[in-house]
Amino acid sequence: MSTVSERELEYRFEQAMQSYTNESSFFACLIRAMVYAYVPVSDDSKRVRLIQFRHPDGYEAIPFFTSAQRAARSSFNGLRTIRLPCSTLFEQTRGATMMVNPNDGGAVLFPEEVATLLDSGTLETFEKVSLKEGPVDIRPAASAPDNLMRALDGNVPLPPFIRDIYLLEKRTLDGASSRPSLLIYAGVEAHQMERGARHLVSVVQALDPRPADVVDVAVFDIAQAKPNFLDEIGAIPVFASGD
Repeated sequence: MSTVSERELEYRFEQAMQSYTNESSFFACLIRAMVYAYVPVSDDSKRVRLIQFRHPDGYEAIPFFTSAQRAARSSFNGLRTIRLPCSTLFEQTRGATMMVNPNDGGAVLFPEEVATLLDSGTLETFEKVSLKEGPVDIRPAASAPDNLMRALDGNVPLPPFIRDIYLLEKRTLDGASSRPSLLIYAGVEAHQMERGARHLVSVVQALDPRPADVVDVAVFDIAQAKPNFLDEIGAIPVFASGD
């Protein structure tokens, strides 16, 4: 596997910041690049210990950087910067949440996304969607790929913060003849809603074969009242944690 230059990685990062459609190219470069991380200046441990910071959303994450300049700009007393292959960083921190270029708006990578990146060599484009964007007709899915159904009904381990999953289909009302897209609609604990959505995206991306149709993911706060439209359309969850 050839190593990506820092210059190319920086270019790909800037492109990804301009449009989410460039994110896959950035991640494909990232996993083959050298990156920078923080360790304590003084550390008696025989193992390398990386610095973690608390994300504004409340979880701990390990920051890392695509260039020495970005790392130096964010550093402060008591830390020193090390340079290592991104793949090594990810392998040695499996299970951790990562932040790339956190002071420049870079992505948060949850543990399941890090695992996907290590296994597949990239992450596919992740676009946030909202059920409120334009008039749509939503119904329980009339049909869905068998492997998607198996993945969502408990055959693929799901984290405990994903509590309910509905498999729906949606069609825009301004194009009634268009083919409907599948919608995974999940009830997730409030403090893990983005991670829950992105975990389900990772589940879909790992399917073999992949669904031929578009699959969108949306989430709602499981602690709040269930959205009324689910009862109105007679939706039944394909997965329920039973808690």
